[in-house]
Amino acid sequence: METKGTAARGSSRLFSLEANDHEGIAKALGAARSDYTVKWWWKYGQPAIDRIEAQLEVTQSQLGSALTRLMTLNSDKLQVTARCFPYGQPVPEVFRVEVGIQQHI
Repeated sequence: METKGTAARGSSRLFSLEANDHEGIAKALGAARSDYTVKWWWKYGQPAIDRIEAQLEVTQSQLGSALTRLMTLNSDKLQVTARCFPYGQPVPEVFRVEVGIQQHI
């Protein structure tokens, strides 16, 4: 059963997006594309897509809200994990966020 919040965010359509639809994945992950840059993403599974791996670039000012949006996608249907790596010395300005999204099918 799909919750209203999941449908409103668009995460229910996440596994049906085309591989080059960077705008679509940003919307499905619950943010405007200006909140972060989708650098790379790919869908895995045959015949049904069950896992997505992505790399995002997030500015320091958007990191907290972007991670909060990603983590709130976790549900009985989706498992979302994230790893962060800072860029910039001595103070990180941009973070690479590696996101894994597993669909329970």
